[in-house]
Amino acid sequence: MSNKSTQLIETPASVPGGATYQQLAYAAAYDAVLNCDYAFVAYKETDSNGDWRVRIKSSQTAGGVFEPAMMTSNARSTGAQGKPWFQWGYSFDPSASDARIIQFRVHVQDGQPSEIEIFIQLRKFDGTADAPKSVKFPWPA
Repeated sequence: MSNKSTQLIETPASVPGGATYQQLAYAAAYDAVLNCDYAFVAYKETDSNGDWRVRIKSSQTAGGVFEPAMMTSNARSTGAQGKPWFQWGYSFDPSASDARIIQFRVHVQDGQPSEIEIFIQLRKFDGTADAPKSVKFPWPA
């Protein structure tokens, strides 16, 4: 996890009597074609009733909301298919003209969500794929 003062995007501030926020991960990458930084922050949001979800907020794209019941259902189905992870929320998949990849992956172990991965692969100045970056964090218990 990066030092908060150098982050390009922040976890929301908790509000007394309202929702609380706990940062889980941070990732940033640079796209040379657009001369633009992409930053992602993942956090656990707990409302005043104690219900929680994981959110990924992005500086340049849409993010994702990971509700426990939906993640459990999808993890069970994914595990039954023998797959190690499923994609959730916003994604940018590569094409012949654009090598960028942005994916939020929910990894599965024994039919349960085990961790979330923010996978980012942006572009070098010539449009070719840059080295991928990835950050994983455990699914909150």
